[in-house]
Amino acid sequence: MRTSSPRANAAIEQPSTLEHIPPPKLLDIDWATVTIANEADARALWNKIAPTGLDWEDKLGEIPEDAPLARQLALALLHEGNFVCVPPSAHQDCVHAPVDIPAPVASATLADPCLRRNLALWAIVQLEDADLPQARDALRAIAAIPPPESQLVAAAFHAIPESDLAERYELLAIAWKAGQTELVNGSLGALDEPHLIEAVQKLHSDGALQVLSAEGFRAVYLAAVLDEKMATVARTQAMTDLVATADKLAPDVQTMLVAATKSPDCTVAATAARMLDQHGLHQFAPKPSAAKPLRALCVLASFEQLQRNDEASRLANFVPARGLELIKISYDAWSEVDADGDGDPHTEHEINLIPRAEAVLPEIDEIVRAFQHCTGSICRTDDHEVRFTFKAGYLTRLELADRPPCSHHE
Repeated sequence: MRTSSPRANAAIEQPSTLEHIPPPKLLDIDWATVTIANEADARALWNKIAPTGLDWEDKLGEIPEDAPLARQLALALLHEGNFVCVPPSAHQDCVHAPVDIPAPVASATLADPCLRRNLALWAIVQLEDADLPQARDALRAIAAIPPPESQLVAAAFHAIPESDLAERYELLAIAWKAGQTELVNGSLGALDEPHLIEAVQKLHSDGALQVLSAEGFRAVYLAAVLDEKMATVARTQAMTDLVATADKLAPDVQTMLVAATKSPDCTVAATAARMLDQHGLHQFAPKPSAAKPLRALCVLASFEQLQRNDEASRLANFVPARGLELIKISYDAWSEVDADGDGDPHTEHEINLIPRAEAVLPEIDEIVRAFQHCTGSICRTDDHEVRFTFKAGYLTRLELADRPPCSHHE
């Protein structure tokens, strides 16, 4: 058996002296002599600290904890702002909004917003309740930063004591208007009932509505269903919750459902029509319309999406006696053969005349999504383009085409 020497064992047992050597200081600052009389002094000290994307964490770690100057540095930084690392971008075809905030590059300086947002996260932690009046405007400005930023906005929320409901609601309202719906919905639990009701009525917050109950806040729910600024899912769920409170439709619920069938939101209108139809009021079921054929078909699509598999389609009522011309256009980026002779080797057309009695909406989930983005009689999703042709209110032709991948879009 191989044994180690006593000298080797001693080397193993003795702790390395390197472990006790503190890392070298990055800042040549005698903190005991530093005083800050005003924000100009604080900014000068920031310039002396000179954090970069490479060393900012180590430099902040050298600032004495719980020292008043840390709070003064924090307030000065927050007052200067400039924390938007990734500007918001509108949704466009083949352009995906960023979901992550990048780390600051190593060469980033105090002028770089990506570095400044990290410094702001540190700054908010330094604040005490006594600092909040001075930080209020800065925190409100941070709350107004739109997605993809979320961490910094959440930090601003948490800086406000839960007992200060008015100020916390104010920040949530600012963030909601900036598009931070998911973050705000997850931060509503600490609000009291009056602020939750205000969030439903003024912010149109679906998250606030979910915290409340249909039984306890019936009037709020009835109004939310007819609120066109409320999210579709919240409105349809509110209908479901209200209808579930009794076996029969209460007069106020029936009145609300009848009004909801006129909503511009096809899913809301269809859900209301479905509930009325299920309670014997069949006159509200979708019907073709010569005046607004696309709207009528849009409601029908959402209505049929709610139906069970064993229920018959109502599309026959929207199709002329001749039947429905259904065209499906598939796209193959790798194809080199023009199989259907349309001049494009990447597309292939399939054309069928569907008898009226057999007509159903194909790819109904995709069609419902497409109806949310229509220009004239052409509706789109990221993957499909749907074209509708009507005559005298009847759907004569439906064209469902694959959209080319982003690399093939012009």
